[in-house]
Amino acid sequence: MIHFSDDKHPIITRHFKCILNLLPDAVYISARDGVTLFVNSRWEEISGISAEEVMGKNVREVAKEGVFKQIVNPKVVATGKSAMVVQQLNGRNVVINGHPVFDTNNEVEMVVTFVRDITAFNKLKNEISTQKHLISSYQHQVAAIDPEAVFQNDGMVAVSKHSLSLLRKIATIAPSDAAVLILGETGVGKDVVANRIHRHSQRSNKEYLKVDCSSIAETLIESELFGYMPGAFSGANGKGKKGYFEQASGGTLFLDEIGELPLPMQTRLLRAIQDQEIIRVGSTKPLPIDVRIIAATNRDLQGAVNQGTFRRDLYYRLKVAVLNIRSLRERKDDILPLIMVFLKKHNAKYGKDISFSDCAQQKLINYEWPGNVRELRNTIHSIVVMANKRLIKAVDLPDEFASAFACDDTGTQQTTYSSDLGKKPLKAILQDVERNIINDTISLYGSIGKAAEILQVNRSTIFRKTKGQKL
Repeated sequence: MIHFSDDKHPIITRHFKCILNLLPDAVYISARDGVTLFVNSRWEEISGISAEEVMGKNVREVAKEGVFKQIVNPKVVATGKSAMVVQQLNGRNVVINGHPVFDTNNEVEMVVTFVRDITAFNKLKNEISTQKHLISSYQHQVAAIDPEAVFQNDGMVAVSKHSLSLLRKIATIAPSDAAVLILGETGVGKDVVANRIHRHSQRSNKEYLKVDCSSIAETLIESELFGYMPGAFSGANGKGKKGYFEQASGGTLFLDEIGELPLPMQTRLLRAIQDQEIIRVGSTKPLPIDVRIIAATNRDLQGAVNQGTFRRDLYYRLKVAVLNIRSLRERKDDILPLIMVFLKKHNAKYGKDISFSDCAQQKLINYEWPGNVRELRNTIHSIVVMANKRLIKAVDLPDEFASAFACDDTGTQQTTYSSDLGKKPLKAILQDVERNIINDTISLYGSIGKAAEILQVNRSTIFRKTKGQKL
């Protein structure tokens, strides 16, 4: 029920039209007899009709002209109660809510109608439906994957366009002896890519050594990489020791997290790569080596060069061939195949037969995976170990997946409201529908900002309508 105030607040009265024009919903105000009194700018935008074309016209006349298929003014005036219809307006799907405005005699004086464009909501429902079809497609693709064979063949799973393109690049790069720089977030599988390059190179039957540059104490890096002579320093092995470069000679040396190397070691590394020779700690005699270098980092090396924390010449020496591995959230087509691969591997290990419901799969696919493939692998491992039933539903997933996708365990999205009829008022039902649609949009598009853009609302509206939820 809406009541207009008297003239106690002249500022509000004076700016009333401006206030109505700020609303995200279209507003259509008509008199008791149906004469149009006001439409806001949002109504003009949705209908495609200017205010001048309808002002002073009766809503019945506007309906005859084909603007509306149904009007709520007569029903609201007759009953004194709000009324709602769903129809099309200018090719858009809209929900029309009419509300009575009473005079001092408690008679309906005006009808204020709010018109909400739900076209974006329907588009979202279609996208969710499309995503369900994609999941079905992924399942067919996964059915053809032999997880054990995949893990024997470098542990790579490639279904997305990006990953398939990456495999083609590896096939081109691997046979050469060119240095390779692999870039990507932690956990995306840089070590798997490096291993595949070596296995498909002409050095595949030679040594392959992985060195984690971030795990070696700064005082030991030089001796670990280049080795040392007997008695080179206190505590040194009496027979001396070969460094990683010597051990990998003839083969491949994978320098993981190379961005963590201190500047002095970057200089020595550059010299070793350029000259293909090293000098052990405590010696002056150069030793020839034949090593292919593959380096990897999760840091922005170009930014480090600009800041002076990484040598420019070393950077250019390493980036002869560059492979960028996208995060898992940027190649979602790979997620379900990876899930199935890890699931089969750990099912076999623990003698179980665990599977996921469609809704659980949707949540896993739409989760952000900040730890990428490593996090996915560990999550599936944990679920299999902890599971005490065969079918894992959405409610059985860890808490961090709660808001990843709004669905139930029949695989349908939570945008229906028929079960709430008679139990909740219209306002509460619409709030639930809005909240679920917002959650689905955030899940599909990956951010609150993008969701606000798709739904054509402000970010503040997203926060307000999902208040109290963990987004």
